[in-house]
Amino acid sequence: MESSNRPTPKPRIAVVGCAVRNDSDLNCMSVPRRYRQLGDFHKYYSKQTRAPVLTIVIGGNHEASNYLFELYHGGWLAPNIFYMGAAGVIRYGPWRIAGLSGIYSRPDYRSPHHERLPYDRDGIKSVYHVREYDVEKLLRVTGHVDIGLTHDWPAWVELCGEYESLYAAKPHFLASAKIDNLGSKPASRLLGYLQPSYWFSGHMHVKFSATINHIESTFEDTVRLLPVSESIRTALPLFKKNASKSVVENTSETKQNNVTEFLALSKAGHHPSTYMELLELELPERSEEEQAYFSRDEIGKYHLSYDEEWLAITRAYNDTLRLADPNTLIVPPAKKRGIVSPAAIARHRTWVRDNISKKGLLRIPEDFTAHAPTQSANTTDGQEQPPEFPNKQTSNFAELLEMEDKFAVSIEDSHQYDNGGGIEFGW
Repeated sequence: MESSNRPTPKPRIAVVGCAVRNDSDLNCMSVPRRYRQLGDFHKYYSKQTRAPVLTIVIGGNHEASNYLFELYHGGWLAPNIFYMGAAGVIRYGPWRIAGLSGIYSRPDYRSPHHERLPYDRDGIKSVYHVREYDVEKLLRVTGHVDIGLTHDWPAWVELCGEYESLYAAKPHFLASAKIDNLGSKPASRLLGYLQPSYWFSGHMHVKFSATINHIESTFEDTVRLLPVSESIRTALPLFKKNASKSVVENTSETKQNNVTEFLALSKAGHHPSTYMELLELELPERSEEEQAYFSRDEIGKYHLSYDEEWLAITRAYNDTLRLADPNTLIVPPAKKRGIVSPAAIARHRTWVRDNISKKGLLRIPEDFTAHAPTQSANTTDGQEQPPEFPNKQTSNFAELLEMEDKFAVSIEDSHQYDNGGGIEFGW
């Protein structure tokens, strides 16, 4: 007979990632193999079903990173599911939405995007780490932003809400805060610079809200002025530092929002109220120049559109984007920093206005096609990482901007691991 005091086994939790098209994509998701589960996304990818509402997505740390890499500049993951790219700004009618994918890891922050398939043990994790290159592009955005999206929380944002209750419920949050390791500092910099009306995050597996009153040019300096308890002020390194000297300062002349409502949601579980929230947002006022973003479909819904300024920034920065060669895995040397001047971005914006905006091409085309094998057509044994697939959306985007497509992969290269040449990984 079994002993009556035998410990109850811990339940296994399946981590269901986004953008997993088939079993091969599961091998590009950074979770132990025993926790991987296909989930439902493959049904949307293969068009067996369709998202009932327009869904805007950023990447986190439990996605099929190979698929998101194909759409670095953004694109449709499936019909009615739009990925914002590694970083991006888009328009939905009068709303301007900025997003940053991935999570912050200091060792990889200043690295180029060097990961290519097949990922090794390090690359499968670093591929979703936020890069300074992408943050810098968002720091060139001017004017209003209504909604900001990041996966991990901006550092110190908890101090703008009921931080004592949060720390009591999650003691490891306080432990991380005491060593200045809670949240993302790049996200904090973006929060203080963009100052959107709303900011949404996830990652921390807890629902939390806060209100940020932007009273300084950086979020870090704003937090220093908060009336936090003396015990917290003594414990956290932030309050022991001198005021920051931000490279990019915000001014009231360029931003319209002085208050940001922050909301973080937990992971999907048994209590929908912790991971779902329905918000009604006020319709923001917009200038006559922005009417091009207000087109609607036949049932009155806004179309998703490119942001003119973001297209200009993307075009201006494309020449400095560094990727590893898919065959040699060698990253080209960095070009001289600081060459993307405000004047250069202004010139690119003039080009975008003349060649895209005035020609009525700001609307994002609904050009999704399933180019990788669907789950029903997947013929691998589930142990191999897939090859890189050329994604027509990315090449179409580069063609629209008349810039080099640095993600171009030949059909021959995309099948370099076929016919038994796949790479198996057992982690």
